[in-house]
Amino acid sequence: MSPPADTLRAMWCLGCGAVRSHPVCSGCAARLRPAPARWIRGVLIRSAFVHEDPARAMVHRLKYRAAPPGRLGVLLAPLVPDGATSLVPVPRVRLRRWRYGVDPALELARSLSAVTGLPVVTALVPPVWVHRRAGPVGQPRGLPRFSRRNTVPAGAILIDDVVTTGATLVAAAAVTGITTAVTLTAAGGRQP
Repeated sequence: MSPPADTLRAMWCLGCGAVRSHPVCSGCAARLRPAPARWIRGVLIRSAFVHEDPARAMVHRLKYRAAPPGRLGVLLAPLVPDGATSLVPVPRVRLRRWRYGVDPALELARSLSAVTGLPVVTALVPPVWVHRRAGPVGQPRGLPRFSRRNTVPAGAILIDDVVTTGATLVAAAAVTGITTAVTLTAAGGRQP
């Protein structure tokens, strides 16, 4: 996409598609519900919103329509703990990144970096494919097996688009040693 087209797309509300000047329009902002922090297998997960519309629509547009995250970093910045040193996006499996043309966690990390000044460290290598990585709660899922590409700085935090059971974040934490994650939305509540 061309830079002017990217600029126009960045002016749309990621919740409903309306023209706006913030990451989401005032109507969608009023319907966003904050998600409580939760601990899953030693990882503190802080999510901006409960995974229901319009937050669910934001994730969908980012993941499947490659909508630019615009200033979503502004919404995630309050979740970044004091003392954080860098942002480590949890990468999308390679075939999905190729199919949809976007790595949502990387785009969110870049947006958050623009707000916080924290560097993005691409420390994880994703698998090529994982069967049923996400889906209805209670359905069996394959677990991603990440490998580490780079050294992970002390104080780094994981960044992802959505947490359901937490299995993906726990797998990423196991490889990196990171114990804090920030996500755009939180769905479900069952632990792996």
